[in-house]
Order: sequence, then structure tokens, then C-alpha cells
Amino acid sequence: PNRVNHTGISWADSYIAGTGESGYIVPHPEDPNIVYVGAIGSSPGGGNALQRYDHRTRQIRLITTWPETMSGHGAGEHRYRFAWTYPIILSPFDSNTMYVGGNIVFKSTNEGQNWQPISPDLTKADPETLKPTGGPINRDSVGAEVFATVFSLIESPHEQGVLWAGSDDGLLHLSKDGGKNWKNVTPPDIGEWTMITCIEPSPTDKASVYVVGTRYKNDDYKPYIWKTSDYGKTWKKIVKGIDKEAFTRVLRADPIREGLLFCGTETGLYVSFDDGAGWEKFQLNLPITPLHDLLIKGSDLIAGTHGRSIWVLDDLTPLRQVGKSVLSAKAHLFPPRPSTRVMPGVDWTGNNPGKNYLSMSGGAFTFTTDENGRITRKFLDVGQNPPKGVIITYFLKQQPKEPITLTISNTEGKLIRSYTSRDLTSTEKPKELKAPAVAGWNRFVWDMRHTPVTKIEGKDPVAEGTIDGPLVAPGTYEVTLAVGDTKLTERFDVIKPSAVTATQEDLQAQYDLMVRIYDKLNETVAGINRARDLRAQLDGWATRSEQLTDGKAIGEAAKGLRERVLELEKQIQVPDLRAGWADNYNNGVRLLTQLNSLTDLVELGDYRPTDQAEEFFTYISGKVDEVLGQLNTLIETELPALNAKIAAAQVGAILPKK
Repeated sequence: PNRVNHTGISWADSYIAGTGESGYIVPHPEDPNIVYVGAIGSSPGGGNALQRYDHRTRQIRLITTWPETMSGHGAGEHRYRFAWTYPIILSPFDSNTMYVGGNIVFKSTNEGQNWQPISPDLTKADPETLKPTGGPINRDSVGAEVFATVFSLIESPHEQGVLWAGSDDGLLHLSKDGGKNWKNVTPPDIGEWTMITCIEPSPTDKASVYVVGTRYKNDDYKPYIWKTSDYGKTWKKIVKGIDKEAFTRVLRADPIREGLLFCGTETGLYVSFDDGAGWEKFQLNLPITPLHDLLIKGSDLIAGTHGRSIWVLDDLTPLRQVGKSVLSAKAHLFPPRPSTRVMPGVDWTGNNPGKNYLSMSGGAFTFTTDENGRITRKFLDVGQNPPKGVIITYFLKQQPKEPITLTISNTEGKLIRSYTSRDLTSTEKPKELKAPAVAGWNRFVWDMRHTPVTKIEGKDPVAEGTIDGPLVAPGTYEVTLAVGDTKLTERFDVIKPSAVTATQEDLQAQYDLMVRIYDKLNETVAGINRARDLRAQLDGWATRSEQLTDGKAIGEAAKGLRERVLELEKQIQVPDLRAGWADNYNNGVRLLTQLNSLTDLVELGDYRPTDQAEEFFTYISGKVDEVLGQLNTLIETELPALNAKIAAAQVGAILPKK
């Protein structure tokens, strides 16, 4: 999975589909429990070792095209030749139609129960390349290192039965009739022994495909990409901007923006905005590593590296909108894509260096805090979840001299959250999260929450913590970017996960209760801060009264009132406890903690609040109101008497917080 409900994506979140060591795996598009696996060299049964794995039964069925074991023999003795990583594709028109590529193309319409050859040999089949491999002492004993095979194969998404097949020895063939007839359409300048590693159809034009080749086995490390717009009659090479030694492996065309291309090379990623006329590096934080495959899924770009994991670039939406008008404007705010609301789940992971045991999965990470106060975790042994929030992307032509503002509100204009950029004149790290504001691209992730609860004033642990605001309900919201006098606003949707069965009414009820808890928490913290401010003033008057003539009465009254305020505060949250589990949980659990812990009950997942949660909120709110009422009564009835004594001494008065 690309996201889990705990902090890191571990092996426990995955399952083994077949035994393929290096071959392609293809999930059935209508039944993801069925996975087809190429497993030459790591499967029993011989031949091309094609496996059909059913996750319901957890059994493998071998559906090999021809189960002949040929280990130790030269490829010329094989009835059919298959590369270690031979192509396996399902028809975009009929998911029960499967094609695989050996030296010929095979087709099955019944999940491998039987296979029909639908092509002649589509390779050069040079006898010199079909001899036994290995040596001079030991021959290859696996039978996987086979040459002269179809290495890339597609069926056009525009026309059923239009097949393109590229070989590892430099031939490209096209069939327009489901394999009955094939035509050699190899680019004339392809060069001897070029391996055709990828054939990518144009998303918009049925006659157009992109073809990627590599020649590193010939000591030629140059990139090779061709495009045809007439079914292979003519070809154009499109490699300008790619490093001369970054040999190419894969190309994918964006299905949304015409001409937006991504290319994976031996040393990283490239992007083109003009259909390959020019390329530029698009490495970002990817390691320098071979990219063997790319996939565009929705608005994400997924990169499969050779040995350095799977990487995901979240949200291609801005790239799909880039144009001269965007890059020349003073500022541009891109519409955020629909964003899935992800509930907190159970996650007790702290930002501690070294080993952290994540909720229900183990993993270690390091973390850094950038100049805007955002914490970034780098996981060492588990996968990383996508950003947990709405990705807001904006472009600034120049770095603003004054802070910018990002504001999130609902469609009625009610403010939910606001952020500003940091003060560029300050060298201190901000205490609150700031919006980035550099010249060029900027990305900010809003966590879908309201402004945090008002901070408790003081220096004890409870004052150092932050109580998050509630997550918004699924719905439509607005983000506004303010840069000087320029204001840009875009709407976006927050959606529930696709598997969630709760109704919008259920989730609105959840949000409504969370807002009531949030408002009561703010009211409670305001009471704590009022009590603490009052205690501080009373402490000061108790001390200063000792210096006054006849100040004893004022001092005793101040001390007495201070103790009564303290006792009321203790009912809400015990002040001045030491940091740590024992003190804060054994001694400090009072009304504030009980009220705050209700958020875990209500907001853990996508559910309607239980009746007990509603009842408990009414109960605990009544308790809080009772204590705050006593505090207000004390301030209104007893503080005036003390102020009268202080006034009589003509030395000022105590002013309670409002």
C-alpha cells in the first residue's frame, strides 16, 4: 500500500505475490486478489515460469506458455525464448485477454489455461547470440540469461488489436489486426543491437508512440528516444537536454496535459513540457540511481528504481498547469487536488532520534526541522506515507519583502486556519509553522485542522504542549494566498477514504462534536490562564504588602485568595508538575485532560460519535462550567474586597484577565 494508518509502511503491510525474483508483476484490474508474476529462475515448472497468484487462497498456479526446462542449454535449443524480465500485459479492452512476449507474442483469453502464438519470431535471432552463455569454466545453469526476445510490448489504448513489440536485439514491429500480420517499423537510425526497453502510447493520438532504447551493452551510454506520429512510417529522435551519458530506460506521457513527458534514465529523472523537444533534470530529492519504470496513477508519479526503493512524487497538478503566464505572474496559486482526509489512528511516535517503535509496526527514522518550522522525517527501514493533508502549491516570481499569508476558510468565508511566512530579518527558528516564501516553487501542506487550542501560559510541561484543533469534515474549502496587494483564491475538496462506509451525515456529526469540544477546550484554557494571571498578581501583592505600613491584612487576604484560586485551577489541571509519564498521568489527570482525551475517542477514525461520547461531553462540560463558574464568582465577589483594601492603601489594584 502507498498509505497506512500508522506512521511507517512496513513489510507487515505487504504480502508476497508469487516467487518472482526480478520479473514483472501485473495485478488484475478488476480483481486485485489475482496477480500475474514472471518468475524465470525462481520458480518450479520450467519454461517462462508464469505464475497466477490468488490472494484469497494464497495459492500459485503455473500458467507457463511452454513448460520446458532448458537450464544449461543455449537459447538456440529453446522452443521459445523468454528474457528474465519478459513483458506481461492485460488488454485495456478486455482484462481477461493477456499477452506475453518471448521471441514471439503469445495470447490467452482464459487466464493461461491455453496459449496461442500470434506472431512469427519478432527478433533478429542471430545464431551467434543464441549460444550457451557463461564460461569458460561454468555454463549458465539457470536458463534466464536469454537473448533475442521481445522485451517490450503494448496494446494501443485507442484501438483494440493494435500491438507494438520491441526486441532486445533492435527490432520494432506493429500489428493492426490482433497479431495476424506484423510489419517491421524499426526506426532507421536505431543502431545495431539496441535494446528497446519501453514503448509508450500517446494518450491523445492513436498513431503516435514513443520508443526508448538503450545501447550500454555496446559501450554506448547516450540516450535514445524516438517518436512516431504515423504508425512508424517516420521517426523523430527527441533527446535534447538529456545528459550524453544518461542512457534511457523508460518514458511515460501524462494523460492529462498533452506534451508533458517523464523519462527515467540510468542516473535519474527528466521532464519535458513540450513533447520531448527539450528535457530538463527533475531529480528533486531522488537518489542518483537507475530508474527502470515510471507510472502515472491519478495525479501521482511513481518511480521504480533499481535497488533504491519505490518513490512517489505527490501531486502532478501544478506541473499540468505550468505555462508562460504562470511563470511570468507576480504570484500564482495552483488549485489543490481533491485530498483524502486521513484520521489520526493510533500513533504514539515522537520525534526522537534513533529507534522509534511505531504503532503496530517497527521503524527507525531521523528528522530535521527546516527554517519554516516544518519537521521532516527520513525513514530508514520502513516506507513513508504521503503527506497527511492538503498540498498547496504556489509560484512566486520573486521573494517577497513582506510576509505572505495563506488562509483557509469554508465556502461561507468562515476562517479555519491562517499562516504567514517567516520574518526574513530573523535568524531564530519560528515557534509556529510558517508558509514558505522563496522565489520560484513553494509547497505547503495544510493538516486539515483548525487553529490549535489557545496555549496555556506558564513554564510547566502542560504549558509546553499543543492541543490540536479539530479536523475539518469532508467538503469544499477555499485557500487564499495574499502577496502584498495580490490575493488569489482557489477552491478544493476534502474527501473521505474510498473504503469508508460512514455517511456525510455521520462525519458531519463527528465534526460538530469536535468543534464543541474545541470551543470548550479554549474556554477551559482561558480559565486556566485567567487563574494563573490572577495568582501571579496575588503573589506579587502578598510580597509587596510586607513593605507596606499595616500591609499584613492585605498580604493575608492576597495569600488566602491565591490559595482558593489555586485549588480551583487544580481541579482543571494541576500546575507545575514535572515532565514525565508518572507525574502527568498519575497526578495531573483532571478536567482538562479528561476533556481533551475525548478527542481521541471521537476523532480516531471515520465514524459517527457514539452516544456515550455525546453524553460524556455533556457531563464533563458541566464539570468544567461548575469550576469556571466558581472562579468567576470568586473574582466578582471577593476580588473587589481585596482591591478595596489595596485602594485604601493607595497603591493600585488587581485587574483580572477577561
